[in-house]
Amino acid sequence: MLSSAMEEYLKSIYIIEKEKKVARVSDIGNAMSVRKASVVSAVNRLMKCGLVSHERYGYISLSDKGRELAEAVHKKHTALLAFLRDFLKVDEEAAKKEACAMEHALSDDTVKKLMVFVAADRAAPVKQLRKAKTGKPKSKKKK
Repeated sequence: MLSSAMEEYLKSIYIIEKEKKVARVSDIGNAMSVRKASVVSAVNRLMKCGLVSHERYGYISLSDKGRELAEAVHKKHTALLAFLRDFLKVDEEAAKKEACAMEHALSDDTVKKLMVFVAADRAAPVKQLRKAKTGKPKSKKKK
């Protein structure tokens, strides 16, 4: 299992690759507000885990396994940020920080269940409106 710091590096590389097509040590350092030496150390650890490839002074690329993990962390972050900001009305900066902390602590299953709950809650007004018009919830047509 990766530490939350290593997951953050993976997520940063993933986002940079999506935006710029390639990730460099300096890009990652700037995105995470850390020194280049810290990035190099983290990248070396990620290389040992088979999650990235990196040639000295070259680009950093996610492996298939690294991309899969980075996407999972990024999806968790996005879902939690939306929940905190849109559902709980937490201000943007606090929501970003708290989503970042939560994404590493919560399991994929817990985040999925949270999103199902949010989706059901958002659908509730629609169901109530349908019930008010017809006296009963609109049923789905059977095939």
